[in-house]
Order: sequence, then structure tokens, then C-alpha cells
Amino acid sequence: MRYINIINLFRQLNFWVTIPYMKEIPKAYNPKAVENKIYQLWENSGYFDPDELPGKRTKHFSISLPPPNVTGKLHIGHSAMLAYQDIMIRFHRMQGDRTLWLPGMDHAAIATQNIVERELKKEGQTRHDLGREKFLARIDDFVAKSKDTIKMQLKAMGASLDWSREQFTLSPELTKTVRIAFKKMYDDGLIYRGDRVVNWCPHCQSTLADDEVEYKEEQGKLYYLKYGPVAIATTRPETKLGDTGLAVNPQDRRYQKLLGKELEIDLAGHKIKVKVFADKAVDMQFGTGAIGVTPAHSLQDYQWAQKYNLGIIKVIDEQGKMTSFAGKYSGLDVLTARKKFVENLTKAGLIEKAEDYNNNLSICYRCGTPVEPLPSKQWFVNVNKKTSRGKSLKQLASEAVKSGQIKMIPDKFTKTYFQWMDNLRDWCISRQIWYGHQIPVWYKNSSGLGAQSPRQEEVIVPKHITELVLMRHGITDWNKENKVQGITNVPLDELSIDEIKKMIPRLKRERFDLIITSPLMRAKQTAEIINEELKIPLAINDLLKERNYGEFEGRNNAELRKEYPDYFEDKINFDIPGNQEESYQKLAKRVKTFLKKVSQEYSDKKILVICHHSVIRTFRMIIDHWDAKKLTAYSPKFNELVNYKILDGDYKMAELRQDPDTLDTWFSSGLWTFSTLGWPEKTKDLKEFHPTSVMETGYDILFFWVARMIIMSTYLIGERPFDNVYLHGLIRTKEGKKMSKSDPETAIDPLDMINQFGSDALRLSLVIGTSAGNDVRIYKEKIEGYRNFVNKLWNISRFILSTVKNPAYSKTAPRAKTLSDQWILGELEKTTELVTKKITRFEFSQAGEQLRHFTWDELADWYLEIAKIEGGKDKILLWILKRILILWHPFIPFVTEEIWQIAFGEKAAAIYELPLLMIEPWPKPQKTEAAASKRFSSLQNVINSFRNFRAEYNIPPTTLISVSAKKNILIKKEEKIINKLARVKFTDVKKGIHLTYGQFDFIIPLGELIDVKKEKKRSELELEIKKKYYESLKKKLSNKQFVEKAPKEIVQREREKQIELEEIIKKLKKKITTL
Repeated sequence: MRYINIINLFRQLNFWVTIPYMKEIPKAYNPKAVENKIYQLWENSGYFDPDELPGKRTKHFSISLPPPNVTGKLHIGHSAMLAYQDIMIRFHRMQGDRTLWLPGMDHAAIATQNIVERELKKEGQTRHDLGREKFLARIDDFVAKSKDTIKMQLKAMGASLDWSREQFTLSPELTKTVRIAFKKMYDDGLIYRGDRVVNWCPHCQSTLADDEVEYKEEQGKLYYLKYGPVAIATTRPETKLGDTGLAVNPQDRRYQKLLGKELEIDLAGHKIKVKVFADKAVDMQFGTGAIGVTPAHSLQDYQWAQKYNLGIIKVIDEQGKMTSFAGKYSGLDVLTARKKFVENLTKAGLIEKAEDYNNNLSICYRCGTPVEPLPSKQWFVNVNKKTSRGKSLKQLASEAVKSGQIKMIPDKFTKTYFQWMDNLRDWCISRQIWYGHQIPVWYKNSSGLGAQSPRQEEVIVPKHITELVLMRHGITDWNKENKVQGITNVPLDELSIDEIKKMIPRLKRERFDLIITSPLMRAKQTAEIINEELKIPLAINDLLKERNYGEFEGRNNAELRKEYPDYFEDKINFDIPGNQEESYQKLAKRVKTFLKKVSQEYSDKKILVICHHSVIRTFRMIIDHWDAKKLTAYSPKFNELVNYKILDGDYKMAELRQDPDTLDTWFSSGLWTFSTLGWPEKTKDLKEFHPTSVMETGYDILFFWVARMIIMSTYLIGERPFDNVYLHGLIRTKEGKKMSKSDPETAIDPLDMINQFGSDALRLSLVIGTSAGNDVRIYKEKIEGYRNFVNKLWNISRFILSTVKNPAYSKTAPRAKTLSDQWILGELEKTTELVTKKITRFEFSQAGEQLRHFTWDELADWYLEIAKIEGGKDKILLWILKRILILWHPFIPFVTEEIWQIAFGEKAAAIYELPLLMIEPWPKPQKTEAAASKRFSSLQNVINSFRNFRAEYNIPPTTLISVSAKKNILIKKEEKIINKLARVKFTDVKKGIHLTYGQFDFIIPLGELIDVKKEKKRSELELEIKKKYYESLKKKLSNKQFVEKAPKEIVQREREKQIELEEIIKKLKKKITTL
């Protein structure tokens, strides 16, 4: 750090710091050789952590990374998200803000479980074959590998994330946060358990929230059925087997006489009874105006059933098969049942007609399986009930946007957000899967889970949970020798130590807060071996020591079985001879004392308890209420883990049974912005970085996730989760098809592109040419094009660094000596101002386009060429290089940092140590004079007019053109530049054509340069060809059929060609006249 302080002192004194040595820049940029090395340089610096950033930083800027799902690897959409966010993060870090980009991953319950279940299916197994514990362990293994892959990909994209704050939605810390949020919402009456028709996925075997249902247009049939005295129309005839009502509109006179009656309908041998009622929600224009009502399989019908007291008959089950209530169709899948039922109705003459019908089929957003509306008891969040804040969740979330606290970019999504929020129904948050946050609700009686009404059971939602995981110590020689082992200190067997070590990965996944062990040697040794890896607090507790077996201590079990057979019939109540033994009744008092003490001292902790088999037996006796026979037969194995959750400090409640369902993933991810910063504790991070500055994500999850974060944050902590929401578009193919990682024909693997073209090229292709909320097309050639630009920047830098004789670092801008100097320094300041403004306004593409224009069109095409002519521009060139590296760094961090390190990073004998580019201060633009820009623009136009003349008359670039002109001040001063760049020579020309540009009039001896007659003939021939092409285009575009039926982009392309041809024809005519 002392070297940094020295260099900063020189900067403050406005000294030039001459670098005595600079490593030569390689001829070609090789991203593969650079990117990993540069990322390690950044990571080792510690500057991703806002607490480690140098200097006084008063402003804060934060982004919570939308957590990628741990379902394998990232896709190209993640790359776009990372590019946008990293631009903002690097920009604000360089602007001097305390900048936090918090990483993490989402457990993505349904998607992750589906992947592992598919793996099991290939092995011929199901999750039920494994059981819940082993299945979850299998998922944990998969998740651990996915996390490593995803983290590697995030780094490959250059994401400057603060890995010291990395989070996971299913970590113990965030699990506790989820439970606290659930408890508060439950106590406030916002979470309830009730019956409702829900969206059910037969494949995922779980409910779906309303916005997790997608719709696919499908060609189907609309069947008109004879339905007793009326006819009805339906797209799902099989559900009519469960009808209990007939709905008509109260204004429909056709059905007035039937109102209030109960009709018995015979549907080809299947008889149903329906109650006729009127409701204005019935559309008189649909079908026959009469609707068969199936309360079990339609939310609308279910609501009618509640309103008009209709029966509910479930004819489709959770596997998508017909139930026994469907009669002879029982056991058939839905489509087979539909086909057979329609055949039987047709035979019975009950089908009046069947029309083709475009139906919006409801499908699962995860697997694409058709969704079945089914009646179910589920947990819901009430979005309409008034909260303790005096408003409903919907109102709180709407007001956060309506008041301007949260700004949506682009603004067009604000209206969409309000429409969704206004129509939001109660949110179903329970899922029938094993992976995820198990619902933190316990039931007093185990039968309660199957009860039809919540009133039949006592529901307990605890405030505090202490989790105990019991594990028996490792094996000793006495265990092997079948000896009774009580309070005697016996060491572990060597082989047992290896077995304990094999258990450690499994124990690591549990994320324990501490270990409590028995004081006996074998237990203590086991705990210490485990803690060599876990490295958590370890406590010794006498209450966990093994039972004193008295006279049985150290004796062989086989001998005891012969001598005391009754003991092996009932170990719990048998009195061991002598008076030294500790009975199970006494042991139970000891274990109860332990339970009481541990729940008081370690509230909300997860504890690994290393103890003995009789102690574990006693837990089973106290909490599980096992009888003596079952306990006698039970001998816990070494690798068996026994879990108990003590609720609100009462060990007696550990006997309760937890709801087996899990929470909707969006519930936990809805807490993301504040749970990851330490809520509910009032942490420093929460105070400084919340609300977060920006939520950048795809518009396709505005409702899935963004809206839910606003709901949860405004209610739970009383503030918005973020200030701005920036929504990027979907990634599409070159042809405009939506890109999907599940479709190999459309998918682009970001890692493949990085390996081929480098991360910087991929980032540019995803940002430049895009705008907020609009889809972007990505293809290999586009990425390759930006690779070429990265190479261009490399070559520009290489030219500058090889040209500059004495590289120097300055805080003060160099003095302009020539017009070109004034112009380029002015353009540099304009570019700095514009790029700063555009990034601040979230106009990332425009910022990048401006930078590209300056770098390629102004610096490379003009100034560097002039620098070769004028010379003596070392300070200016180095100043420009330094500036463009800073401005480009947020967009293309790898190549800019590599160039920076080559130019300023390595110093002879470590005399100076300049900081990394990633924390170099962002420049403040200076005012410039417009006059220099105007004069240089005239110079450019003069040179371009000569270049255009040369191209128009096909004059070879090597031919020097003689030119006669009145020499004004500009031409006199810049004659050398004009001569070199335009390949002209000013002389006295008597005869020739006049080339006029503004105040300039040039005479060029065209006849000496070309064969005029030959060029005229060639131009006339070209004119005729262009005219014919123009006429064919004109005829094509006047054809209404072509304009109306051809794709819009093709029509537009043809119109553009027509305009272009008009201009070419005009120029050719002028040229022929001149010739």
C-alpha cells in the first residue's frame, strides 16, 4: 500500500510519473490465456468486497444477483443479465461508491427435484424407493456439483461478485428467515390453510401458482351434448361425469322454467344429478348458453359451488387418471377416457355435433404437462386482507410503484404490473414435493393431515425451533467383541475412524451450528474427528453420557443372553442385579433435563449430538413414545441420524408431525434482497445496502419474482426492495425464434462462445444493439464480429504503446499542439460525458455504441493516422489510451485490465505500484471548444470528398491525384495531412473538372487519370442495369398481394433497396453529365 500512497502523492502534485520499463504487448490478444489469470488478480485483490475498497466512499450502490437455479448450468439469458449488471457494478465502483454485488443461487425446488427424479428413472427407481432422507441427500449431491459449475461460469463471464457474501436460498440462515417471515404472516392472518381448486401438474405431482401456468394454443373439439332437456357445449366431455350443476344467464329466457330444479341426466349410462341456477357470469353467446358445472375441476365452477351450495365430485385424480366416481371409466387416463366417453355418447345419440375449436391449453411452466384443476387443501397467502400496515399486500405493492418509489425501465411494463396486481388472487404457496423449505407448521394429531377441515386439528406455527440431530459414536473394540459398553472409557477402533471420516461430507451438508458430545472417550473422539472438518463450536455435556450398566458392564452379550434371557425380552424395565445400574427411568430424567437446557440455551440452532445407543433409545421413548418391545428391538446404527425439532422450547412438542409439503420457491426468493443482508437482524449491510439500487432481470419473470419481492419487502420490512427495475428482453436466434437451452437447434452455450471468442466479445454482443424490454438476436457471427472489435482495441493499444517512447501516467490532460490534438481531446471529453450519462440512465447500448464510434471511427480511422504523419504525440496518445481503457472497462473488463497491466502494472524493481483498472477513478468530463471540432470536421469532409471522388471514378488508391485549389488557412495548415490521407498533391491544374465542397473549389485533371469515354460507357451501362432493377422493384411493391402476404421484414427490405437504388441512379446520371 505504501507504493500506492507514493504514486497518489505524485498525482496530487500533477507530476508525470515516467515508467522506466514496460512489458511488450503481444501481437495478438488471446482471451483463453488471459481471462482466468485476470479474474484471479481481481479476486485476490479483495476489491469485490465493498469493505475492502480503497478511499473514502460515502455513496452506496448495490445489486442482488437474481439467483440462478441450481439445475445444472447457466444459459445465454444469464449471460445477458450478468453483462448488464457487471457494467453497472464496475461503473459505480470506479465512480467511488461503496459497491456491492451480492451473489447467490436458488434451490429451484420443482425443477431441481425433476432433474434428479429423471436420473433415478433411468436407474429404474423412484424417490419413494429411496425414501425422503436418501432422496434429499441425492439432490444435495447434485446441487453441490451444480453450484461449482455455476460459480465457474459466473467467473468466466467476468462477474465481479462479492463471493464473501454468497448466499443460497436453502441455507440454514435463509431457512430461518423464511420461517420467521411465514410466522409473521401467519400470525397476522395473511397465511391460511383452506380448500380450493388449484392448478395441479400430474408430472411434477405438485400444485402451481396461477402465474406458473402457461398457455398453449391447441386445435381441439367443441362438443355439443344432449344434456337432459337442454344441450351444452364443452371441450372436456370427460369432466361432465362429475357435474353437479347447470348454469345459465338470468337474462336467458330459454331456460327460465328450469331454474331451481334438480335434473337427473343420463350420459350414456352414467347418471348425474344437477341443480339449475342462474348467474350473470354465464356467457349467453358461448355454445348453447347453458354450462355443465364441474366444481371439482374448474375454479369458476368451484366458486359457483360455494355460492349455490353444489356438491363436489372429483372424477380426475392427482395422476391424471379417472377416479371411481367416473364409473366404468375409472383408472383410464384423461385422453383415453375422453375418447371412450365420446364414443359411448355418440352411440347413444347424445352428440349433436363437434366443431373444430382453438383452445388455450393450460400447461406447467416447468415440464409442459397439461395442468389439471383439482380440489385440494393447501396453504395460501391472502393478498386482499388488510395487513397490520392498514393496507392489503396488493395495495402495498401497487403503491410502491405508483408513488414512484420504484421506477420500472422501460416504463411500458408499469401498466402491465398494475394489471397483474389488480387481478392477483390468493397465492397458493404449498407444493407436494420433498425438496425445498418444508412448511414450518406442525399438527397436534397426526391424523390431522388428512382431515377435511382445519378446525379438526390444532395447527402450531412456532416462533423458535431448535433442531437436534442425534448420532451414535464410532465403533470400539468392545463393540466388535460384543461387550456391554456403558460408562467405561474405551477408544475408537482404527477402522471406525475411517468410517467416521466417510460420514463428514454428509454432515457438512447439514450445516450445523455446533456439536454437543458425551464426555466419554469414544463419543468425544468421534466429535473431534468430525469437527476437524466442520470447525464449529464443540461442547461437552455430562447429561449425554452412556447408561451405567452396573454388573453387566464389560460382559459379553452372548453370555448374558444365556444367563438373563428376560433382559433381552425387555431391556427397558429389566432390573440389572446389584445397585449400581442406571435404569431407563433415571436416564429419561437426565435426557429431559438435557432437552430443556439445550432448547433454552441454543434457541434456533441446529445441533449435532454425539451420544450412545441407550441415550438415543431414551429420546425415542420420550418423544416418539415407543413401547418397551420396540425399544428393546431397536439398536441405532453408527451412520444413522435421528432428527428432532424442539418447538418454542417445549421438547414435548417434538412429538408433533410437521406438514410434509414444501413452500413455493418464489416464497423464499421473494425475500432475496433483504434476507441475504441479514434480516431480521438489523445488520450494517441491511442498513447500508437496502433498498438495493437496481433489480436487473428478464421481463419474463416480472410477475413470477419481481412482483413477489415487492409484496414481501413492503409488508415484512416496510420498504421497497429496490429503487429501479431494469427489464431486459428474451434472447432469440438470428431468425427471431425464442432461444431455449432445452432446444439444441436454438441454444447457444455461453461457455462455448467464451472459449471461441472470449468473454468480452460475448458481453458486447448481448449489450450493444439492444434496449430495455426488447428481445435481442444472438448468433455466432455477431459474437465473432465483436471479437474482431476487441482485437481492434488490442491493436490500437499495441500501436500506441509501441509508438510512445517514454510511457507516463498523468492526472492532468496534455496540451494540444495541433488541430487534430484539439479535436481528439474534445471528442474524448464529449464521449466521456455521453457514456457517463447513458450508463446512469440505463442506456447501455447507446453508451457502448458511442464508445465504439470514438474508438474505431475517430481514434483509429483518423487520429492515429494523423499521429503517424505529425508525430510527437506520446503524451496525448497515452492519455487517450488510459481514458478509453477506463471507459471500456465496465463493458469489456478482461481485455482492458490486461492492457492496463501491461501498460501500467509491472514496474522495474517494484518502484511504483499502480492500482488495478477495476478501481481506477471514473473521469469527470471537461468542457471543450466547439470551434476546433467544426474546423476538423471541414478537414475530414475535404479528405472524404477526395476519397469519394476516387471511388466514384475507379481511380486506384496508389495513384497520386493532382489538385489545384485556392489555399485558405485550413488547407495551408493541414496540407500535409490532406496529401497523405487523400493521396493528393496540390499543384497548378489548368484544365479539369471542378469538385466543390462548401467554401472549397478544387480542379482535378480527370482526363489524365482515367479513360473518360470508357468510363462514360461503363457508367451508362450500369445506369441501364440499375434502372431495370428499380422498375422490377417498383412493380413488385405496387403488387398489393405481395405487400399484404409477404413477411413484413421482407417488404421493408425491398423498400429500402428501392430508396437506395433511387440515390444510385441519381448519382450515376450526375456522373455521366460530368463526364
